[in-house]
Amino acid sequence: MVLVHIARAGRVLGRYPEADLPVLVGAGTVKASDHYWKKGMAGWLVVGTTFDPPKPSTPPPASPVPTPVPRKPDPRSHLRYECLRCGAKFNDAVERKPGSTLLEIIYWCVTPWAGGAYSAGRSLGKSSHCPRCDSEQIQEEVW
Repeated sequence: MVLVHIARAGRVLGRYPEADLPVLVGAGTVKASDHYWKKGMAGWLVVGTTFDPPKPSTPPPASPVPTPVPRKPDPRSHLRYECLRCGAKFNDAVERKPGSTLLEIIYWCVTPWAGGAYSAGRSLGKSSHCPRCDSEQIQEEVW
């Protein structure tokens, strides 16, 4: 599966399967002015001018879809996170750190200074993901 990275206004929105792009463009999640990049490309390109996704097989809805109204979190709910991509609600996000744990152990064995620097870099680069769809687009409920 080829993952395409989508960015808007200099901020990466997320990674999506390339096959899902027609649906995302049709739904308005990905705009023609957004930029995309996938493995093997030299740089970022504009979605609307360089990427022509195949048209979705279903016709657009007859009436416009109303914009969702932001809701306040329900204090009775015990779920802490919500995925903006798949709508899943969950308490524990999957934490991912860049790099390798094995390499971190090797650096610690060679010298504590190198191990500490590598560990700090991995901790600073960690990101939270949805446990169902592996999307980085999760929102924490504010109480």
